[in-house]
Amino acid sequence: MMNEVYTILIVDDEEPALKLLSRLLSCDQYTLYCAGNGREAIELAGKINPDLILLDVMMPGLDGAETCRILKNTEGIKLIPVIMLTAHPDKDMKLRCLTAGANDFLAKPVDNAELQLRVHNMLEFRRHTETRKWNTLLEQSKATLEAKNRELEVALQEIERTQAQIIQQEKMASIGQIAAGVAHEINNPIGYISSNMNSLWKYAEKLVQFIEVQEQAIERCSDVETKKSIVELKRQIKLDFVMKDFRDLITESLEGSTRVSKIVHDLKSFSRAEGAEAISADLNACIQSTINVVRNEIRYVAELDIHFGDIPLVVCRPQQISQVVMNLLVNAAHSICDKGVITLVTSLVNDSVEISVTDTGCGISPQNIEKIFEPFFTTKEVGKGTGLGLAISREIVRKHGGELLVESEVGKGTMFTFRLPIQQEETK
Repeated sequence: MMNEVYTILIVDDEEPALKLLSRLLSCDQYTLYCAGNGREAIELAGKINPDLILLDVMMPGLDGAETCRILKNTEGIKLIPVIMLTAHPDKDMKLRCLTAGANDFLAKPVDNAELQLRVHNMLEFRRHTETRKWNTLLEQSKATLEAKNRELEVALQEIERTQAQIIQQEKMASIGQIAAGVAHEINNPIGYISSNMNSLWKYAEKLVQFIEVQEQAIERCSDVETKKSIVELKRQIKLDFVMKDFRDLITESLEGSTRVSKIVHDLKSFSRAEGAEAISADLNACIQSTINVVRNEIRYVAELDIHFGDIPLVVCRPQQISQVVMNLLVNAAHSICDKGVITLVTSLVNDSVEISVTDTGCGISPQNIEKIFEPFFTTKEVGKGTGLGLAISREIVRKHGGELLVESEVGKGTMFTFRLPIQQEETK
């Protein structure tokens, strides 16, 4: 790329991820700018007109795909190449990003060698490609994506032919949703740990260098000049900063490791075999594991207010109860337009355990309240739901000998409550 200086805009809502990418790309050949969300990225791109944008897929507010779409439809910056940073192998997400105009993908955690090559190749491509050829490639990509979308529509119609097939699809979608959140949560901590360990190694080298020079000087003499040289070396290698950052890096690494272990444990608990036998389970622990798994789906739109009561063990299939709780929590999150509150309460009522999920969302209209448990009925926009989550949840609760109830008021919110008998004979 000769001696040109290129401007790169890095967009990620995770501060450690921004630091990692900035550290890996830091050199005289690149001028780096950072943005923490889609809106900030669009505004900054219009001001600095970067040569390349590294754009995270999963962000609050405007996600990566929507941000890319806006960039690609804005005069003056629409030809800037975009590399999407994603921890998701999900085909639909990739198709959505490509439809929005993304030029390449880079998997998290970021591999330094791959990052350098992809950035180098994309900048070379931008420098040597004529505008006419670039537009042709974009049109070809759009045509290919339209064909792929038509194929997916045909496949979806096939799936929707029978109720049993769609129920299975709903379960797979739930697993995919969990996997997406887990992948996002796991890959970032791994990235922090890897980056921090590399930095710790470099800091250790500097400390060894300083100590060796100091020991040699002390052995030879102890005059004023020697002491000055040691002080100067300490200033040059920023030893005070290194020692402070050393502790911070260790703390971040330990936090990342703890998060990884917790997420993996919760995922294993959530996704046990469907045909598992009913056991005496601690529903508070079961619900907490489910909350940890779906927290990424909720945290950008709502605050979770959790109140666990003093409840006894309940004979049930924990993985199925987890699915009910997950469905109710995700539905609650989807009902909230701006920042809201989701309250979850467990309590003992006579011989049953009661679990309630209350949101401050848009509420359900009276004409729809009687339909929400019907299979295939949904008030969500196309592509966001199949209308089976509540139907499946009610069936699970019914088979456990319980009941699932709903109360709602338009504009104020909704409360779902389900009760499970402590000891029950499963309903056939």
